[in-house]
Amino acid sequence: MRIYLFIFLIFILPSASAQCDSTLRPVVFVHGFLASGDTWSNAVHYFRQAGYCENRLFAFDWNSIGGSNKKTEQQLIQFIDKVLAITGATQIDLVGHSAGGGLGRNFLKDSLQAPKIAHYVHIGSRKWTNDYSWFPNQQCLNIFSSGDKVAGNSAGNVEGASNLALQQEDHYQVATAEPALKAMLQFFNPIQNTLFVPAVEKQVSISGRAVLLGDNQPMSGASIHIYPLNKRNGKRKIGTAITELSVNSTGTWGPVTLQSTSPYEIELTPSDTNKRKISYFFHNFQHADPLVYLRGIPEGNRMMAMLGTLPEKEDQSLLVLYSATGAMIGGRDSVTVNGMPVCSPTLTPAAKTVISSFIFEGGDGNSSGQSLKQFNSIPFIGGVDLNLAAGKNKLIEIYWNGKKLCIPAYPSKERILLAVFR
Repeated sequence: MRIYLFIFLIFILPSASAQCDSTLRPVVFVHGFLASGDTWSNAVHYFRQAGYCENRLFAFDWNSIGGSNKKTEQQLIQFIDKVLAITGATQIDLVGHSAGGGLGRNFLKDSLQAPKIAHYVHIGSRKWTNDYSWFPNQQCLNIFSSGDKVAGNSAGNVEGASNLALQQEDHYQVATAEPALKAMLQFFNPIQNTLFVPAVEKQVSISGRAVLLGDNQPMSGASIHIYPLNKRNGKRKIGTAITELSVNSTGTWGPVTLQSTSPYEIELTPSDTNKRKISYFFHNFQHADPLVYLRGIPEGNRMMAMLGTLPEKEDQSLLVLYSATGAMIGGRDSVTVNGMPVCSPTLTPAAKTVISSFIFEGGDGNSSGQSLKQFNSIPFIGGVDLNLAAGKNKLIEIYWNGKKLCIPAYPSKERILLAVFR
């Protein structure tokens, strides 16, 4: 797998404002298993509010389902070296979440590489007992949570490190929730206490990457069409896209300026037009975001084998619900699709830590409302047996913890529908 450095964070965002501090160390964020750089969307926004310049924040994408550890570790070394060269800094601050925490600790094992790191933040990942003389634990912040059912007892206090024990945050929230972000910021810059909170923006700039789910390979040559939606029925306000974009060889796209109060459909068309389109539906974009990810469904790799067969029918829709900042947990969250609960202690138990849920009829002609068995053994992914009738005038109505999103019920033969909640 080639290394794809997010140099685009530097060049496509607006130039650094007068509020930002260009002397702050660059930060490199490393995601976990089945994840991508958008894990760090909240972190990038939070750090920018606190005065970080856009060109000091970087996300490292890696293949978490098929890459070798040795190869990925070498790619991270190359990535960090590139960040140092671009920024002119002598050190960076490093953050690793979940499996990305394993990558972070392995990086610090190397006494030749570790001096490139000023501070390390380990989030929702296995605790350690060793203390490297070339990178002592006092240079580390370790964040974990009692509500994290993935790391579980393997996480916990690390002697000599700064430790933050959260209580309710799930495995994804430990990397996205404000208590963790605040602790990170203070650990990197102890005397920097002021948050520069911008005024509410009517227009926001977004950009990101189009990659394959799991391995994060770029969807080079794909096209993107963006449509503003009618809030009431989720239909496109106009027949033609307000923006047409191409995905470049590294998977990056944008930027584009959108209204912060409007829902949008972002349609992703693979370069192979025989493959289905994926329509992403966003309730709105409340702030500028350079880490908006669009994921294609891979073919012929481990991820596709894990997902199994997905329906392609003219009379039924295929819906995916994606929670961008935390898991869907039964008993804590309320999520319904066309009035049917799709989040419950049975469908989305805390131990499952469901981030994405596939909603479609399982093939027996009935809507049982039960779990789709093909997803039972996959971490972070769930499924619910529910028939979503497709048709020109049919809608899918989603309620997510009080937020309402209506989307057209396109046939699964034509496209996959993906509703994003942030």
